[in-house]
Amino acid sequence: MSADSTIVSLRPRNWPAALACATLAVASCSSGSSGGAVPATLPNFSAAVFTDPSQVDNPFFPLVQGTAATFADVPNGSGEIIVIEVLDTTRTVMGLACAIVRDRVFEDGLLIEDTHDWYAQDDAGNVWYMGEEVDNYEYDADGNVIGVDHDGAWEAGLDVANTGTVASPGWIMEASPTPGDFYYQEFYPGLALDQGTVIALNVLITLSDGTQHTCLQIRDTSALSSGPGEDKFFASGIGLVLERNVVGSGANELRGRFEPGPDSVPDFGAAAFTQPAQIDNPFLPLAIETATTFLGRAGDETETIVVEVLDRTRVILGVTCRVVQDRVFVDGLLIEDTHDWFAQDDAGNVWYMGEAVDNYTYDDMGNLLTVDHEGSWEAGLDVSGTGEIAEPGHLMLASPSVGAAYHQEFYADEAQDMAVVVSLDASVELEDGTVVDDCLQVLEWSPLAPEALEYKYYAAGIGLVLEEALHEESRTERQGTFETGSDAIPDFGAAVFTNSTLIDNTFLPLEPEALFTYEGETDEGPETVVAEVLTTTRVVQGVTCRIVHVQAFLEGVIEEENFAWFAQDDDGNVWWMGEDTSDFVYDEGGVLVDVDTSGSWEAGLDVAGTGTLALPGHAMPSAPAVGDSYAQVFYADVVEDLAVVVASGVTVTLDNGAIYTGCMQTLEWDAIEADGLDSKFYAPGVGLVLEVDLVDGERLELDSVR
Repeated sequence: MSADSTIVSLRPRNWPAALACATLAVASCSSGSSGGAVPATLPNFSAAVFTDPSQVDNPFFPLVQGTAATFADVPNGSGEIIVIEVLDTTRTVMGLACAIVRDRVFEDGLLIEDTHDWYAQDDAGNVWYMGEEVDNYEYDADGNVIGVDHDGAWEAGLDVANTGTVASPGWIMEASPTPGDFYYQEFYPGLALDQGTVIALNVLITLSDGTQHTCLQIRDTSALSSGPGEDKFFASGIGLVLERNVVGSGANELRGRFEPGPDSVPDFGAAAFTQPAQIDNPFLPLAIETATTFLGRAGDETETIVVEVLDRTRVILGVTCRVVQDRVFVDGLLIEDTHDWFAQDDAGNVWYMGEAVDNYTYDDMGNLLTVDHEGSWEAGLDVSGTGEIAEPGHLMLASPSVGAAYHQEFYADEAQDMAVVVSLDASVELEDGTVVDDCLQVLEWSPLAPEALEYKYYAAGIGLVLEEALHEESRTERQGTFETGSDAIPDFGAAVFTNSTLIDNTFLPLEPEALFTYEGETDEGPETVVAEVLTTTRVVQGVTCRIVHVQAFLEGVIEEENFAWFAQDDDGNVWWMGEDTSDFVYDEGGVLVDVDTSGSWEAGLDVAGTGTLALPGHAMPSAPAVGDSYAQVFYADVVEDLAVVVASGVTVTLDNGAIYTGCMQTLEWDAIEADGLDSKFYAPGVGLVLEVDLVDGERLELDSVR
């Protein structure tokens, strides 16, 4: 392990033998960072008494069997994850039954180092470092293992590297640390001569997640290097919480502690369920017939995630569960489609009862290759035939408290997701600048994918607002929630139309002969959209409608043309009554080969022959308020456009310098083409001034109005 490594570990550093003398006495090689003149003390192992050595309960170094501590480097997403697990087995070293701690280091998802460290506590409370087994992995550019070595391995009482000297144990933690104490943590000349110096007691440390600890500070150095070493901070009752380089940047922090074994699975048998499908936990409200959309960004890839609470239930272990469909799209392709099952007990805990999973893979042309169901499980069953029965867990606690750790499910070797509560009052800033305060922050981890750590933030009354990975640069943000049921469809029969072609809604005024020109830049070239309000009209469902003629050009070539029909009722709502749409298809030589009219629809008719009549909706409500969700059109399985008002009073600045104040912002989504999300901004007295494709980032801006 190199001297400038930022890898955190319970054990001390092991420095390369090339830096050391061939042989040395204890007093002849001491680290410059300890003052140089005073040698480190080699603890007297023979004088120590061990009654129960594997029970390590030193307050600054407690080793609780069956626990796992997870660490990540700073800043978040920089790629290194460390998992330190206290195993429930022991190893005999120099006649002592030692506790075994497995320490794994992952970088960019690859296991770089895997060690098993051995510790023993004497009757005075000193914790002795008794040795370690080490596997260091080397990979090629494709992530394939090309080499494994065991550099750094040693065992007290043995000469595993055949140096001619037997390794001696040292202290990893003193019973009573005192500032100025300077001691060997291990002594194996030429290979392992790490030292610890007690720097201070009662040091206040604040981690990046806001957690504060009063700590013991110990500086780790090595007699095999003149480097300044690392400072480690240990909190009483917890252990190591932070390691950082003495000089330069680089730090690793404790992110969460878990109990991976089955003993910490919630007691499902003790839960009572009166109305289990009615889920109103404030941090995970599941309103029936709603769809919440998320965008996930990792590098150059953007995912669209749609989570729909269905008006369906499923009985599992005798409990009626709510069904939630969760779909993930990448580049317009459905990558994953799951149906999750949740139930809320009478105390308010939300139980995760299982999921049916469909995972899709495609070739480079987007053709479906395979479908698998990896990740599927159901409480009370062994769907994978492993010989183990899956148990449900808590997806959300009724009363979260900081430090509470819990299983979200337990299906041995198949699904073992866990969570720990980090904060009850976290603040997060979303990509658009929105700040959400007083969030519940949890850390999620699975022993089946130990290289991954993820924060999730939940807002009361809303639910999940942000996911942030610690092992990679990846964020997933909530965009908006839509009502998908019949209640979202405006009641056309109740509307009154006295002067329906006079459309003067402040956010969508349509004055005859008005001409709007929009400009944008796409991956395929410049785009121009021209929308003209015609003087002609069309009667739809007995209502006289204003016609808007829209043409879209890509690099000067017409790509789409439509005639849309709008009417305003006496309350000021603008209704979208239908459209004739033509999409023009060209060959590689630019010759027109087809005209697609499949997006056409008309209220009150079934122009596509689906067996369902199209229903009109609101193109713009009369008094839009933040949170309002409404259907713009509902033509089942053909066009199901939905909108939700996400902000008001927004100032929009366009690339041409134009500034519009008091804008209303909507999020728009098509439940049929569910991978797309658009953000639209409407200026009072003008109408649409900006449209942003949230998936690919393309903008269409108002250039002129005539």
